[in-house]
Formats: sequence, C-alpha cells, structure tokens
Amino acid sequence: MTAAIHFETEAFDVTHGKPMDRHFAGHGFLSAYARYSSHKDPIGYVGNAKIGAEFSSFIKSFRPVSSPQYIVTAKAGALRQVGCLFTPSPINAAQTWQRELHGPRSWSLCGVNHTLSSARAMDGLTGLLTAAVQPWDAIICTSTASRAVIETLFARQEDHLSRRLGASRFVRPQLPVIPLGVNCETQARRSERRGEARASLGVEPGDFVVLFLGRLSFHAKANPAPMYLALERLAARHRVVLIECGWTANDQIAQAFSEARAKLCPSVRSIVLDGRVNEVRDRAWAAADVFCSLSDNIQETFGLTPIEAMAAGLPVVVTDWDGYKDTVRNGIDGFAIPTVAAPPGAGQHLATRHALEIDTYDSYIGQASTAVAVDVDATAAAFERLAANPDLRRRMGANGKARARERFEWEVIVKAYEELWQELAALRNAGQAAPSPEAKLGFWPSRPDPFELFASFPSIPFSSQKVFSQVGDIAETEVQERLSLKMSLVNASPDISAAFLLAVWKVAGGHGATVRDVLATHQNTSAALAVRALLWLTKLGLLKTDS
Repeated sequence: MTAAIHFETEAFDVTHGKPMDRHFAGHGFLSAYARYSSHKDPIGYVGNAKIGAEFSSFIKSFRPVSSPQYIVTAKAGALRQVGCLFTPSPINAAQTWQRELHGPRSWSLCGVNHTLSSARAMDGLTGLLTAAVQPWDAIICTSTASRAVIETLFARQEDHLSRRLGASRFVRPQLPVIPLGVNCETQARRSERRGEARASLGVEPGDFVVLFLGRLSFHAKANPAPMYLALERLAARHRVVLIECGWTANDQIAQAFSEARAKLCPSVRSIVLDGRVNEVRDRAWAAADVFCSLSDNIQETFGLTPIEAMAAGLPVVVTDWDGYKDTVRNGIDGFAIPTVAAPPGAGQHLATRHALEIDTYDSYIGQASTAVAVDVDATAAAFERLAANPDLRRRMGANGKARARERFEWEVIVKAYEELWQELAALRNAGQAAPSPEAKLGFWPSRPDPFELFASFPSIPFSSQKVFSQVGDIAETEVQERLSLKMSLVNASPDISAAFLLAVWKVAGGHGATVRDVLATHQNTSAALAVRALLWLTKLGLLKTDS
C-alpha cells in the first residue's frame, strides 16, 4: 500500500541556517521512502508544477531508476486512486474539509506528530474533533509519551463539547505509535575514522570524550547545567573532553553557554563545533566515547540524536523523559537518568499567560523547563561507570547498534508506515466507527497546564512530602552566581525572583524542607511557586532530594 506524500520544500530542507528536528525527520523519512517504498514510482502531492519538479528531483536523487509522479492541489480528486495522503506533520481540519468536497471515503489522511507544546499544534489537534476527521485517518505518534499528550488534548476538547453543546459522539483518528528512523549504515560509517577524528580535535589517548549533538538551546531543548555539573565531578578522576556539536539561535545564547561552562565545568576541556556542517558532525560522532542528551523540555516528543548515537555504536546517557523513554533501555544501551516535574496544577498560570499572549512561546516553554529536575547524582554516576569501564562502553554500544538496526532502521519504519496505510484502507472500506472515550473537564481544552498535559514525560511522580536539602558545602555566593547565569532562566520568569530562590534555598538548609515548609515561611506564596522553586534549585545542583 502506498500514499501520496505531501511535499513542501521547506519541510524537508536541512540545508538552511537553523534546521529543527522536524526538518531532519522529514528529510530522513522522504529519503528513506524513496529508497525503500514498495511502490516503484513514488507519488507527491504538491501546490504546483514547480514544486512537483522539486519533489521528482528529490526522489530521483535517492532512486535514480524511478519515475516519480505528482498530484497538484487543484486536482486533489486524483487522490482517490492513491487512497491515502501522508503529510510530515499532524493532519489538520482544512485537509478534512477539502476531502469532504470529494466524499469522506475518498482517501485516508495520515500525518505524524512533532512538537505538541505550541499553540498552533494544540489548536490544530483539538480542532479536528469539530472537523470532518474519520476513523480511517491517523496521526502517527512518534512515542508513547506523545500519544498520551494527544489523548489528553482530545479528552479535554470532548469534555468541553459535551458540556457546551451536549455532544455525545466523537470521532478520533487512529493514534498508532511508530518511531522516527535512522540510517544505520551511515551512522555506523561515522565511527570508522575514530583515530583521525580524535587527532584533528587534539584528543589525547585516555581522554574520555562526551558528545552532545543538536540545537544548543537551554530554554527549548536541554538545559546543560546537570550535564556540566556531572562532568565537573568526573573531571576530578578522569581527563574529560566535552564536544558540543550544534548551533545557537543567536550570539547571546552562545555566550550564555560559554559563561555556564566556565562556571559549572571549568575542569572539563570544552570543544564547540558547528553541527550544521556534515563533515563536522561526522568528526564529532567519530571522536566520541559516549553520547549525552539530558532533554528537559516539553517541546520535544521523540528525539532523533539518541538513536543516531545508538546506530553509531555509542553508549548513551539520556534523561528518562518524553520519547527517550521508548528508545533507550536503561542499563542495556546506556543510562536513563531520572527526571521529576511539577505536578498538574502548578503550571496553569504559565499556560494562561501564554494563551493571553503575555508571554511568548519561547518564554512559556523556557519557564516550564525550569520546573523539570534532572538527577545530577545519577548523571555523574552514569558517566563514572562508563569512563572507568571501556568494556561496558563497548557492550552498551553494541547493544544500542543492534537495537537501532532492529527497531529504528528507516527500512523498518517505512514498512510500518505502509502497513498502517493498508490498515487505514481496510477501515475506510469497512466504514468502522471509532468509540468515544470518557473525557475530563478542562479550563481551556487547547491550553492546559503543561504539567498536566505532559505528565507522561517525567519518570518520577512529584510528592508534596518530598524533602529537599542543600547540596554539600555550597556557599551563598555560589548560589547567587549560579542564579545569575543567563541559562538559569531566572530573568525569564516574572513571578519568581533570584531573591526568592535564594530564600527557598536557605529554608531547605542542611536538614531539608518540603513544599509545606516553604509555604509556612512564605505565607503569600502559592504552592505552585514553591514546587517550581524547589525543582528549579535541584536542576541547578543547589538542592538534592533522597526520595
């Protein structure tokens, strides 16, 4: 079974200055589909003949013997003969209404989720329930965590429609979980020139090289503080080299990373490379001993780089968070570091400020990320085990490489897509209806509290009984200096100040404090702010918790 691929040049382009994960995912999928599709002449769905020619050129660059075809939007009725339209983003209401012009059974609609935290993404998903979506449509979820997010949004919207309009029947698209893929052969080749790559970067024999690859964004990708702090501890016993191969949105963010490195991991040799250049990425992959990505952000739902690292034969140290929870097996392919986030109810104020356009999207996700703590001790322990045991690195690397080939190789993923399209065709022909699940009341269906919506992301549930205490012999001046770092994001939060965070740190002291203790000391503070402050200080390695 095949599908027409909705092709817009921008969605598959990874050559511009600021590529996002969705661009790499789109490019990876389409190049793999060109190679592995069971349909010898792939079909595109394009806005005009010029874009159609670009689609044909793209396909032929990977499948020279093919004769790609395309359907222009003005002749969308031709999709009837194909049976399915696949778009590299979630299906949208407009697509369902456009299909209605030709009849609801004319073809299936199939898309794939990427970020789910933006207003546009949430509006698009909740809007489907009042559009003409059918049970023979599908949104491919790249992880079980992202499926949980979409199900939460649907349930909130269904509850709203039931209470507002008395609606009792709802139709949802299918929500299968199919991960993104990786070209395992290409990744494996990147480790073949290890000696040359390490020499070119001045890496000495015996150096332990940790690689982070991807966008360098502390507010929208991964705050580096836990990684920096853990590597600084490791540097007391090993020669540590950190390679950050990526790109920043601007010079100010680059400077913020530089300041954080100087403060939090001064004993670690730092190498910063431009991850937008293929040759540079190849060198970074080849030089590394271990890959690390401590994602702590709600905007990411899958995460390509850990499976790329596994395919390259590298053990991985990642957060037990979002899509990473599906891909990395703790203790087998690497180490999954525990995460804890604020509980539902602690973030509705953030959602409301963003909904009212008081805060930008960047501010919204940045503030949400401050209430996600990554276990620094567990990170340091994982690095220590890998640094001290080359055999463990080789064993975990081999396990990850085998898992990548079995589960995440693009050929496997393309086959899963085609099997799904066949199942959708069967549903379309049979006309089966989807059941309507019990829904939950929400304040604003498409603007939920991020810690309710993304409650599936963290690995440890938050407890109000959790005790937080100061870390070691950190002086007050050190606390103030860490809070003054740009990457600490204190200035991004209008309702929490550095002075308040310092005060909470003092309340915790050496004996520890709970949320109730903080509230007893600061009676005009909400529980939500107390929770965020405690987790924020834990992220920065200023507090710790034993439970």
